[in-house]
Amino acid sequence: MTSYKGSTGYIGRAWITLDGEQLVNFSNQDTFVEFGTMSNISADTIYKDQHEPIKNEERSKDKIMEKGEFSKYDFTETAWEFIRMDIESAMISENPILRSFAAVDRRVGMKRIEKLKSSEKHPMVLRLLEIREQTD
Repeated sequence: MTSYKGSTGYIGRAWITLDGEQLVNFSNQDTFVEFGTMSNISADTIYKDQHEPIKNEERSKDKIMEKGEFSKYDFTETAWEFIRMDIESAMISENPILRSFAAVDRRVGMKRIEKLKSSEKHPMVLRLLEIREQTD
């Protein structure tokens, strides 16, 4: 995660990489440009300026997250929430970022990964579940 020196905190991003390849980008600037908001309502952050989640039928094919779908604010607040909660709550959360964190958490075994994968709809979570299956 990075923020830019001298900025108001608005410009910044967080990302998830695997073997040097960026899988997803959580950018405040992209969120504001694409949606005119600072947060996705499904991330359940403190920001009042939020946009609706993207419907599955509106998603781009072969993208695991739409540009600006989630902001750095969504990522950081969710990360702090994740470390303070039990894994079962994260797995069933409405927040796809929480479910993504759960997907790569060692406390979740392969049987639960398979169960989660069968019911998951968000492409970011699905991709991380697939990666987890391949690496265990």
